[in-house]
Amino acid sequence: MPESFYLIDTLVLLAAAVVAVPLFQLLRLGSVLGFLAAGALVGPWGLGFIDQVEEIRHLAEFGVVFLLFIIGIELKPSRLWIMRRSVFGLGSAQVLVTGLIISGLGLAFGIPERAALIVGFGLALSSTAFGLQILAEKGDLRSAYGRSAFAILLLQDLAVVPLIALVPLLAQRGVSLTQHVELAALETLAILLGVLVLGRLLTRPMLDLVASRRTPELFVAAAVMLVLGTAWLTERAGLSMALGAFLAGILLSDSRYRHQIMADIQPFRGMLLGLFFMTVGMGIDFGLLGQQGPQVLGLVAGLLAIKAGLLWALCRASGRDHGEAIHVALLLPQGGEFGFVLFGLAAGLGVFSDNLYQLLVLVVAMSMAFTPLLVKLSPWLGRLPDHPAAPDAVPPEPVPEASGHVIIAGFGRFGQRLAGILAKAGISYRALDINPARIAEARARGLSVYYGDAGRIDVLRAAGAANSALVVFTLDNMEISARGVAALHEAYPELPIYARASDFRAGQRLRAMGASHAIPETLEASLQLAAEVLRAAKLPGEVAAHLLEENRRKEYAKLATVNASPRGWHFKDILLVVTPQAGQAELLEHIGSLAHEHQARLTVAEVVEAAPGETQRDRAVDPRQQRLAELIGPWRDRIEVEAALLAGKTATPIIREVVQGERDLVVKVADHVGRPAGRSVRDRDLQLLRECPCPIWLVKPGAARPYRRILAAVDVDYHGPMQAKPKHARNRQVLEYAVALALFDFAELHVVHVWQAYGEEALRSGRSPFPQWDTDAYVAREEKKHLDSLHDLLAEVRGSVGSDTLEGLKPRTHLVSGEPRDELARLARSLQVDLVVMGSSAHRGISGLIIGNTAESLLTSLDCSMFVIKSADFVTSMVFEE
Repeated sequence: MPESFYLIDTLVLLAAAVVAVPLFQLLRLGSVLGFLAAGALVGPWGLGFIDQVEEIRHLAEFGVVFLLFIIGIELKPSRLWIMRRSVFGLGSAQVLVTGLIISGLGLAFGIPERAALIVGFGLALSSTAFGLQILAEKGDLRSAYGRSAFAILLLQDLAVVPLIALVPLLAQRGVSLTQHVELAALETLAILLGVLVLGRLLTRPMLDLVASRRTPELFVAAAVMLVLGTAWLTERAGLSMALGAFLAGILLSDSRYRHQIMADIQPFRGMLLGLFFMTVGMGIDFGLLGQQGPQVLGLVAGLLAIKAGLLWALCRASGRDHGEAIHVALLLPQGGEFGFVLFGLAAGLGVFSDNLYQLLVLVVAMSMAFTPLLVKLSPWLGRLPDHPAAPDAVPPEPVPEASGHVIIAGFGRFGQRLAGILAKAGISYRALDINPARIAEARARGLSVYYGDAGRIDVLRAAGAANSALVVFTLDNMEISARGVAALHEAYPELPIYARASDFRAGQRLRAMGASHAIPETLEASLQLAAEVLRAAKLPGEVAAHLLEENRRKEYAKLATVNASPRGWHFKDILLVVTPQAGQAELLEHIGSLAHEHQARLTVAEVVEAAPGETQRDRAVDPRQQRLAELIGPWRDRIEVEAALLAGKTATPIIREVVQGERDLVVKVADHVGRPAGRSVRDRDLQLLRECPCPIWLVKPGAARPYRRILAAVDVDYHGPMQAKPKHARNRQVLEYAVALALFDFAELHVVHVWQAYGEEALRSGRSPFPQWDTDAYVAREEKKHLDSLHDLLAEVRGSVGSDTLEGLKPRTHLVSGEPRDELARLARSLQVDLVVMGSSAHRGISGLIIGNTAESLLTSLDCSMFVIKSADFVTSMVFEE
């Protein structure tokens, strides 16, 4: 049956994508290149599983249609106006200059005039999917060079529209090239006006009707029909379907349904665009690469060199510094996915030959493959400044889409009141709701209310969550609020999230899931009711006000403790050791906030090698002391903080400060996190672990903060009552501190215990004196014993930190069999944790030595920060004079 062939082709494509795309993403080569490789693998030039490429390509072209629709719907006039200088200045210059130069080179190589124009401007386009993906993976979308690159890509996406309209006109003979360009511009403008006028009359009433039925599937069908219907109309008018989809997006760019439509269309766009890239991969003529390898490689190198050189020169001419220009130049020198569209359309209409089309497709695909390698060179060729520009520098352009706005999730009574207050305060906002009537009424009053499910991260992202100042959940459905809070906090850990809670318990849950603030509505309602009762009871006004305010203070203090330290967090005097090269301000921001949260005293210190005869008074006027004083200046009004220079070598001055100053926590940038073991015992970090009498927090240089994942390593393998008591207390501290840090950073918490069934290896080797033992049963009993001990420990800690707190965090437990130092390192790497919290004991006794060695060996094998807790009986062997 023919259907079975389509089913087999579909399974082959899905299997190839599932294997290739994650592999290429793991190699940081991008999903686009993964789709291309998957298509090449199963296509005619690969394993030959699929040979009917043209039939699949017709379906895959809808991926480009949906991509153009998303570009259109995101292209609001206000966004273009904010970025007008970068988009229409730098972006236009890049497309025009690059297109004309490459077209001229094409003419020099003998390509006909019409074909050279398509080749030049097609190769001038860069890969939007590739560029934005790399920026997102590196977290540089909001950097200076990220904004410049985005502006160029935005103009290129705009340029695609007239270029697609131009190709069918160039296929017509008897009209001059100038007339073709003019016709393309006029035809595009005429159709744009026609679709806008027609759309204003039809689309909004249709969407209002569909949304009123409150059937998600019906709304998705209407959105897809709108995109494909507009695409079909423009195709019937003699232009491309992609142009029609772009116009449909423009039409809905200011619609109240835009966020929900974007969220519904994204899955279709992703799947079909991936299929499009796979068909391109299937169509790559690797035989041509074998026949003309040197020529193809020369063209790829020439394209990358020309575009990178022009991008650098244009960025410099527009006032960008060298570092920013290098980053942009090495990010966008490749050909783009729209080049495939233009070249395929031109080859199909006979503008140029199929051989030229195959050569161009091969060049564009290979230029994409080289881009990740070029991006890795950019830090070497031009480093960007880590700190904001100096006051006299040119300020960066504003972030698109009204940076600093407030997103209101839910436009019921609470949302409407909040929106009214924000409007009076002059603060911009966007509200999301799923009630069409409520939205229509609000839009009629000129309010910024849009249709969308606020519990979905894609809808919140489409509403501009990445650039917002904060998000407020005012929904009365706590399940939707909890889902939205958790997803939003996972996607944007630093974004402040405020939430309305139905009661105190719901507020605890929302805060544990990531809400910065959760206010129980029952609290304020009960206080208002109490005020009326006291007034009716004729209680004096001053007495009633005092009672209510005292009650309000107590209740909010109780709520605030959900995100404060649990019992057992007793660090009140923290020593932060910084180095000039370690990003002092960022580290101080994190530790200073922690000190402020727990009302702790903070000393910021730097270790210096004292010169002969140098006194403490000399160090008081040391420029390094002045630098530290400037560093802590902004914190003096928030916490008790001071700066100090510690004179000496290795870890001795730090330990001296801990002993003499009675510090109870040392935070220090790690010297050799992740470096090979075998360094000198005198290494500062190892010396701190072995001799410092208080807990040590070794921070990985450049580590992301706040932390996303925290791993608490406990050892519940107790042997005898004399040893169990101190180890059990240390395990509790490990968990309590890990919970406090996870709550402070809204991090994901993992708890691990690495265990061993003693004698298992001998029992399984056949050399055991007890051959009658059932080894599997013995190991199973030991495993259950360790699991029960771990659960008992968690239950005990649940009582100390609060049941709701631990349930809100939902810590994930791991019971792992093996050698502790090996298994902890492996688990930390596989989970990609940012911080490991564990215990260490004094160097006395075999057990203490093993635990200490575990911490020391992990120091040199982990690639993350470490928080090491000492035993209560830990005493340093170092002696200091007063």
